[in-house]
Amino acid sequence: MKAALVLSLAGLYFFSFIQRVGIPGSIFNDLQSEMNLDAAAVTRLGAIYLFVYASMQPFVGLLADRFGGSRVALASGVLLVAGAAMFPISHGIEGLYFSRALVGLGGSAMFLCMFKEASRWFSGRHFTVIVGSLSLVGYCGGLAGTSPFRMLADRDGWRSACLVLAAGTALFLALTGWLSWRIGHAASPVRIGKPWRNTVDVLTNRLNLPVLAAFSLSSSVALCLQMTIGQKFIGDFCEITALEATKLTFVMMLFTLATLPVCGVVSKRFRNLRKPFLIFMAAAAVAGTALILVGIHWVMPPWFFLCALIPMAIGSGSTPVILSMMREQNHPQAVATSVGLLNASVYLMIALTTQVSGRVLEAFHSEAVITRASTVYPPAAYGLLFAILLAIATISLIASLFSRETHGHISPLAKGLNPHRVCKEAESSPCLLE
Repeated sequence: MKAALVLSLAGLYFFSFIQRVGIPGSIFNDLQSEMNLDAAAVTRLGAIYLFVYASMQPFVGLLADRFGGSRVALASGVLLVAGAAMFPISHGIEGLYFSRALVGLGGSAMFLCMFKEASRWFSGRHFTVIVGSLSLVGYCGGLAGTSPFRMLADRDGWRSACLVLAAGTALFLALTGWLSWRIGHAASPVRIGKPWRNTVDVLTNRLNLPVLAAFSLSSSVALCLQMTIGQKFIGDFCEITALEATKLTFVMMLFTLATLPVCGVVSKRFRNLRKPFLIFMAAAAVAGTALILVGIHWVMPPWFFLCALIPMAIGSGSTPVILSMMREQNHPQAVATSVGLLNASVYLMIALTTQVSGRVLEAFHSEAVITRASTVYPPAAYGLLFAILLAIATISLIASLFSRETHGHISPLAKGLNPHRVCKEAESSPCLLE
């Protein structure tokens, strides 16, 4: 029953991930043509979701640590369903913006609540593998948000496709509520003393800073391409249809899916190594953006850009290892809080990157080719955009070099923490969570 509850939370995470990747990325041209929006307005739909999502992460972490993951997920799920249902029936830009804010508010809790419940019921030596498997479910949602969602939109229209997402989310919300009621104590409040002290401890922990910087910056590059601008860029530059462009991001997501469970196993096999995965993730973002710039300069075909996306996709598969790294650098009672702050930094950077992308494209609007179906921006616009992304990725690589290896142990070096207290409260011994 406990495993079923965690899986039902993973189902909610699945649908929130479709919202994250599919809207506006997979229906960029539909929104732009039907609603008569410019690129900045469309990317703002993604940015609103991301800003709300990012700003809520620290609060969701505190609430999940305080009240339990399932209770918080149920309350947030209502907002997620409401926003998902409102988006396709909105006919004005204000309604679209408001519904995306609701989706961001509701979706902000899903991963952390799933992570909290998994940490509560299944902590131990195989935790990274478990988190990798659960993350796999969410990334399957991202996969569904590319070509499958695009095909559904082509067949039934983007509004009907979005209503299907709302119905699926409502189904898993009902299932989660029923399982929580059956288990009962799974949703009981968890007493953690002074919850805001968790936030202070995490923010003042000097071990966290390189991880926060490296992970958020490299993720912002990879996820901006997956969620917002990647499909638009490939479609414009390579002169292919939106459906053909989503097939490339579909393959990108497949590589991430294949890597997620593997990274946890590889980390466990090699003495619970963490730092090399963070460095690789940042290096992959540098390599991918550099290759895209080469492809723009030499006017390469779509397959070349797919080869550029694959390193970033593989690097994104390191996420469960990085989450375990954050978990090990902070007090066990601040599990959701530390991961919440990590997520906040990631999605705040993605939101900023998304906004910058829209602004860069609109700066070249006078040179764009406007057709009935879409607005095609010139190569120079994308060249400038990817030069900015390459600079961001380079900073993330530098930051990753300053992180410290944990080898699966709760670090006694965390500022403000008592190592004896940490060891005593850890779930495994000696101070070993993996």
